[in-house]
Amino acid sequence: MKKTALLLTAALLAACGQSEPKNDAAAAVGKAPKPLFKVKFIDQTAVNGLKLGAGKTGKTNDGKPQIVRPIEGMAEGNAVELIGSHTNDLEGIRSKCMESDAAGKPVGWTKNGVCETLFKQFAANIADNAPELTAYLIGHAALQPYQADKSGYAAVQNGRYILEADSEGVFYFRRRHY
Repeated sequence: MKKTALLLTAALLAACGQSEPKNDAAAAVGKAPKPLFKVKFIDQTAVNGLKLGAGKTGKTNDGKPQIVRPIEGMAEGNAVELIGSHTNDLEGIRSKCMESDAAGKPVGWTKNGVCETLFKQFAANIADNAPELTAYLIGHAALQPYQADKSGYAAVQNGRYILEADSEGVFYFRRRHY
């Protein structure tokens, strides 16, 4: 009996140590990637190279200064907003970009469309690992493939900044505790 118990214990221990090799890529599919933000301050450089119209100054609903720049080739309401009192150290950048069909219904962000291209360029301006971040955010925010009845949200953050996107085509880049 003792011999059987000993053999059973040895077999169990051997089985525990002989698991399948882990596939880190498969394990990380659902995990948010760690962003490698390359900006020290949020400023105009974050929107350099984006296809935007001339800016209009104004105030947010809570009275903060903002500059609103429409996205070229998109309907009214699709814009990028630079928010904050200090142009060299903004509180954040907010954008709304949603493509629509001929009937005006939202279709999300089509592959290589205006919104996806804008977001990818924006991410490249602020992060070293932009392709990894954009793939995660666009997919988890339910923008590609787009489903009108599905709500999605995704965010990546480090100790200082957060980059977020949602299924309405809104994305933010902001400081965590401004």
